[in-house]
Amino acid sequence: MRLPVIGNTQALRWRTSVGAAAISVAQRVASSLRCQGLRAKLATATDLAELDRRLGSDAVAGSAQRWKAIRGEAGWMTTYAYPAEAISSRVLSQAWTLRADEVIQNVTVYPDATCTATITVRTPTPAPTPPSVILRRLNGEQAAAAAANMCGPRPHLRGQRRCPLPAQLVTEIGPSGVLIGKLSNGDRLMIPVTDAGELSRVFVAADDTIAKRIVIRVVGAGERVCVHTRDQERWASVRMPQLSIVGTPRPAPRTTVGVVEYVRRRKNGDDGKSEGSGVDVAISPTPRPASVITIARPGTSLSESDRHGFEVTIEQIDRATVKVGAAGQNWLVEMEMFRAENRYVSLEPVTMSIGR
Repeated sequence: MRLPVIGNTQALRWRTSVGAAAISVAQRVASSLRCQGLRAKLATATDLAELDRRLGSDAVAGSAQRWKAIRGEAGWMTTYAYPAEAISSRVLSQAWTLRADEVIQNVTVYPDATCTATITVRTPTPAPTPPSVILRRLNGEQAAAAAANMCGPRPHLRGQRRCPLPAQLVTEIGPSGVLIGKLSNGDRLMIPVTDAGELSRVFVAADDTIAKRIVIRVVGAGERVCVHTRDQERWASVRMPQLSIVGTPRPAPRTTVGVVEYVRRRKNGDDGKSEGSGVDVAISPTPRPASVITIARPGTSLSESDRHGFEVTIEQIDRATVKVGAAGQNWLVEMEMFRAENRYVSLEPVTMSIGR
């Protein structure tokens, strides 16, 4: 959200500063979104700095800037503009199927009911061609286009034209979640294990065949996972670039999801730490990530008070069947097993359907 200060001088004169006015407007927007069921909250200065880092501030400020792309620590960033006729819900949703390390989509709405849309993709090497025939690369304006995604004054992009805002424009604002498996009616169930604005806690009571698959699917969804364990041999098979295994409370840098092991509470001499509402874990991460997955052995039961402390519970009730609980609802799910995951699990095969 950007405030045109010059055009709002009359309204802003009642505020002590432009910053106070911006905070007031942002609070009203966030409150309105929460009334509509969206868990919005006001971003802090730390949140804004972290957002800019994720959006490629190092590439914008760096010296590796070319006519067709700019380079940061995580790779090459290339920004493309959507033509006016392509700004629709169907076309914008196709962005999340592109083959890229990261995708940043920017839809800007102006006070005169016009809009613009761009997409920035991050790849290991400069992209030779646009990922779609409808996209137009912003040659010579790559740094400015990337800066337009960030929290600051919006630069003018000569290669971009405004168009009328569609009467209805549906855009995705979060991941669909992690694939769990198939319901009795044949539908697939995906459950989010992270929340952009709130703390998220997930309880998984299952054997390693299922628990490890859930963890590696969280990694596949783009999260940086850190497993805190005293049994590193147990988790050695799941090592991958975005997953770290540590034996200390301190998580790996930039961890977004922590994985801890549940231990039964002992009355005396318990060296485990409490995670959340009384559930004991072998090693409790410090500092704590926004999302924590607690792994327990199959058959582990929680008291009602402890159960209310988790947003999602996944409990194994059969070799390949789990009960998933979230938002006051429960589902029986046949766990999907993919052959590509077997090398990360390193356990004996389980008799069940194989997803292809």
